Amino acid sequence: MKIGNQASLFIAVLVLSALHANAADDVAKGRELAQRLCATCHMAPGQGEKNSRAEIPGFYAIARRPNQTEQGIVEWLRSVPPMMPNHHLSQDEMISLSQFIMSLRDEPPS
Repeated sequence: MKIGNQASLFIAVLVLSALHANAADDVAKGRELAQRLCATCHMAPGQGEKNSRAEIPGFYAIARRPNQTEQGIVEWLRSVPPMMPNHHLSQDEMISLSQFIMSLRDEPPS
């Protein structure tokens, strides 16, 4: 049975819509995690990039780092950085958190 061009296009649109909905859900989950676990240190108004080892970068600054990627954030979280508390994040939580952080790249800082 052959699928026509219109049917193929419809299926492609459905798949892309589902992927977009999943990404939006992951960003929302990541925002909730960030507000619950990370806001005190990484989401202060006007917080930017760290200028010394003792400073803590804001998520907006982390998202805007040159060559920053979701995968890079996940790998960093997976390493359980010694300067951060170990929140025992699952792989899905790390992905959601990284997607939220990267969603801030194009937003104006608060």
